[in-house]
Amino acid sequence: MNTDKFLCVLFGPALVLVACSTTRTTDRGEVYPWNGGRGSGVLHLHATYTAPYCGGADPGPEGMPRPMPWRGAMYLRAAAPDSSGVMAPNELQRPIVDTIRTDATGHGTLSLPAGYYLLLDQDRVDERRYQQLLKEHGRSTLHTDAIDKACLDRWLHGPFGVVTIRGGDTTHVELPLFDQCPWYSTPCVSYHGPLPP
Repeated sequence: MNTDKFLCVLFGPALVLVACSTTRTTDRGEVYPWNGGRGSGVLHLHATYTAPYCGGADPGPEGMPRPMPWRGAMYLRAAAPDSSGVMAPNELQRPIVDTIRTDATGHGTLSLPAGYYLLLDQDRVDERRYQQLLKEHGRSTLHTDAIDKACLDRWLHGPFGVVTIRGGDTTHVELPLFDQCPWYSTPCVSYHGPLPP
């Protein structure tokens, strides 16, 4: 059994939770033409979500946010790994191959052709969120600096960890999602204003 691990970087508050569906479709609604066979494997995704602690009365160790099952959709793009075979850039010209959806327990499975993939949230599928962030945060404000474009380029293009699917095998991926407090939640924008007590 293949037990590749995938470490997740915070996807941010714009992550939209999508209802679970058993239909395997691409982001444009086309059914992926997978026919099974020896050249395919299974991706098993286990996703959790941890809310941030943003101040206020100290809840103590027992009251701190704990990981909860995450229900939603992640997108798979074919990847060309670097020489290490572990990382790959998010090349936007490559199509989204399929979508994996987790259920109320945070688990999802999907059959895929053997190969290398990136597991992406909705914000990194295309440039829409990237362009929106540049437009909204292009200038500094009273409590924030202008967005760091080099940082935002890395946020969109990576490199990111590769998920390897091997024929006849199951790849298990743990995906821990961590949210941030609102004042730190915009990617690549530095906040230097007041914080709550």
